[in-house]
Amino acid sequence: MVWQRGKKLFDDRYIIENILGEGGMGITYLAKNQRSELRVIKTLREDILENPAWKPYRNKILQDFHDEGVRLSVCRHPHIVEIKTVFDEGNYPCIAMEYIEGEDLGKYLRRRGVLSETEALQYIQQIGDALQVIHRRGLVHRDIKPSNIIIRQGKAEAVIIDFGIAREFIPNEVQKHTVYRTPGFAPPEQYQSEALRGEFIDVYALAATLYTLLTAVIPTSAENRNKNTLLKPPQDLNPHLSDRTNQAIMRGMALNANYRPQSVTEWLQLLEKPIDDSKDLRVVPPTQIVTPSRKSLFPHTWKCVHTLKAHTSMIHAVSISRDGQLLASASSDKTIKLWELESRKLLRQLGRWFSGHSGIVDTVVFSHDGKILASGSWDETIKLWSVSTGRQICTIKGHNSCVNTLAFSPDGQLLASGSADSTIKLWQLNTGKEIGVLRGHSDSVCSIAWSPEEQFLASASADYTIKIWQASTGREIRTLTGHSLFVNSLAYSQDGTILLSGSSDNTIKLWEVSTGKEICTYTGHSDTVSTVALSPDRQFLVSGSWDKSIKIWQMSTGNEICTLKGHANYVRSVAVSPDSKTLVSGSDDSTIKIWQGEVDNY
Repeated sequence: MVWQRGKKLFDDRYIIENILGEGGMGITYLAKNQRSELRVIKTLREDILENPAWKPYRNKILQDFHDEGVRLSVCRHPHIVEIKTVFDEGNYPCIAMEYIEGEDLGKYLRRRGVLSETEALQYIQQIGDALQVIHRRGLVHRDIKPSNIIIRQGKAEAVIIDFGIAREFIPNEVQKHTVYRTPGFAPPEQYQSEALRGEFIDVYALAATLYTLLTAVIPTSAENRNKNTLLKPPQDLNPHLSDRTNQAIMRGMALNANYRPQSVTEWLQLLEKPIDDSKDLRVVPPTQIVTPSRKSLFPHTWKCVHTLKAHTSMIHAVSISRDGQLLASASSDKTIKLWELESRKLLRQLGRWFSGHSGIVDTVVFSHDGKILASGSWDETIKLWSVSTGRQICTIKGHNSCVNTLAFSPDGQLLASGSADSTIKLWQLNTGKEIGVLRGHSDSVCSIAWSPEEQFLASASADYTIKIWQASTGREIRTLTGHSLFVNSLAYSQDGTILLSGSSDNTIKLWEVSTGKEICTYTGHSDTVSTVALSPDRQFLVSGSWDKSIKIWQMSTGNEICTLKGHANYVRSVAVSPDSKTLVSGSDDSTIKIWQGEVDNY
């Protein structure tokens, strides 16, 4: 059923002019009223109503469409299309709306290209204000996207024009959803037939819309993100974007609804808060960090003494054996290489022919006795290797997505693994058997670390949190919150009292393990902090970043000692030698750099 030009509706009150467009559920027409004023008439598509799969829900669909039209008619706002009336034409419910001359944001974007941050934020603020009115009426829109927003002709005014799947919501109550969504703009909960419904649904879509306006790219869909395809921060696509807006978008598009601002009002406030670049954030109260009573030898000047170039692709991980003799590196070229650290000689490559990983090797770590090397890969497996012979001991399978991080327990009995499947698994090293699974994170586990006394295991996740687990029972002890983006890397101090974390929010945080309180925040990197390490003598910490730099920080004061530059791409991994005098870094530029510190009486 398609109404032709001249078709009269609602007892001749409206006459169809032509079709304006079709969406997933509805079809819209341009019409004139009896005073020859232009109106938009929206109704449901015939193929939706007649589709056998939808037939059991036909009456509900009809009633919902009619009821929501009535409710929306009282949502009066300059940035909401005005609903004129709701009526039935035969078996079809219809909504008559004002006709707005202009261009939808999708077409506007294609014509203009990426919008300036100022212009994009102006439109998003207007739509955000309108959504607040809708939400106060107990409705959630569920389909905010550029093509559902029109810019009035000759004015910098954005107007929501389509409410095809708007629904009532009851806070904190699971409700059934119409399974319809726009990939890239719909949050994960819209992929579920029953889920909590609330303002946070529109927060995700509004943030995704801003993402598109500022990058001209539709974000990775929630469905693909749940299958471990990462969402690129918009700043990666538009380097001129402010940190404030970049972080607000990523917060608004958190996969877990609990980690999003719970209202549009809260989310809009993130766009308004100034970025605090105060250096005072780095100051650590001396009482919080134990400073040795004696003067210690502290290297404060570092230089690159060698660059290793044997890998053919990005370096994802580097690890130094506890005796300081060996270096292991893992790469996107699917290989692991073993080096003699002092001579920088390549000893062997692990994984040849059919014994190697079939995907990117993302993590590599030595056992505490230095006899075993463990590797984790995007092929979803863990492999154990004999360090002395280079032979594969076994392959461990159990994760159903990429293995991102590995850590041996201090006693050498267990191996912990963290995966993009959001779980942490514990394996008995001598048998390779799984003995426990830790569940609690809502997104990829990026890093794990054992406390020195082996009592606790810490995990960092793309859900922006850090969790502390009791190793013996698998019980979650506490969750540390404070980072505003992915937490990528963790490190315990040698006495287990302090935990370090590096995040995509460009910061490093220090946490008091016993209380879970944040001690301080280090700022200075201009991009994602992908890796952190603490010197064994506990005098300094090292951070590597996507800004292509490595920074050295003094633990006792929080002061930045120096910045090491030389890599031509992201720094993904750093490791410090046992004597704290050598630093190794791995980068997306396919190189490994070895840095040495000059020792002063500091």
